[in-house]
Amino acid sequence: MISPFRPGAPHPVVEDLTARVRSGTAGFWAWRPLRSARASAVLHAAALLLGCCLLLLSPSTTAGPEATLYVYAVTPLRARALEQKIEESMPGVDVTVFGKLSDFRTALEANPPSAALSPRPVLASLNRTADLQGLKAGSDAEQYLLVSTKALTRDMRSSLRYGIIDLVERKALPKFVAGLLGVSDAPEVQRVTKTEDLLPLLQFQTADAVLLPERFRYDFESKSKMHFTILSLSTAKVGLVAVTFLSNRQAIENAIRKLPKHVLADLGVDEWR
Repeated sequence: MISPFRPGAPHPVVEDLTARVRSGTAGFWAWRPLRSARASAVLHAAALLLGCCLLLLSPSTTAGPEATLYVYAVTPLRARALEQKIEESMPGVDVTVFGKLSDFRTALEANPPSAALSPRPVLASLNRTADLQGLKAGSDAEQYLLVSTKALTRDMRSSLRYGIIDLVERKALPKFVAGLLGVSDAPEVQRVTKTEDLLPLLQFQTADAVLLPERFRYDFESKSKMHFTILSLSTAKVGLVAVTFLSNRQAIENAIRKLPKHVLADLGVDEWR
């Protein structure tokens, strides 16, 4: 039974239709943003999947993210500067250059890399083999010079105090220096971490003489007005940088062999054997 219509009052049928329209409109606007959100999520997931597929299918042109190289070298460059130069020349290889032998040794034992590069005596002191040897003008060793502000004779070699760059463990260093000097008695030795630290040893008379790689002679003499006595001993030969491989040899060896000439020069070599 239809309710009687009173003039001025809303008709029940109109009220019912209005309510249905409002209900339908509200449902439409509630569904529309939900549909947009779902579409956006689907497109985002599709783009992410496509990106992953392209990454997996693209050919690798580097040694791979798992390749790591530790370096300890006798060089006038700061560790960070050398690290940047090597890393720029070896895309895909994580390079760490150490300024101290003790840090290099600790990292090598605690978290072994794919390969380690250092002077051959360093590797020998750490019981590591030289799998790839650096050469300079065809030789695998470089000449070290005996430099002093005093008049030197070969007979007084055992009685002097020496300074040298850290190349072996501290306890083994005096015996190592004795071998370079060609004497049987191990002398007193002061070790340093950088070539630039050798000159102050002479300036402040902390050492009577220092053992210096011949390739640094000009730079060493140009930084001081002191007069130096310099001896070149036939026994003072030190193995150049070499590489020992611990894993992933093929990828990291290819990258090392492709190092440019200017980086090899910083390491004191010009080719690999």
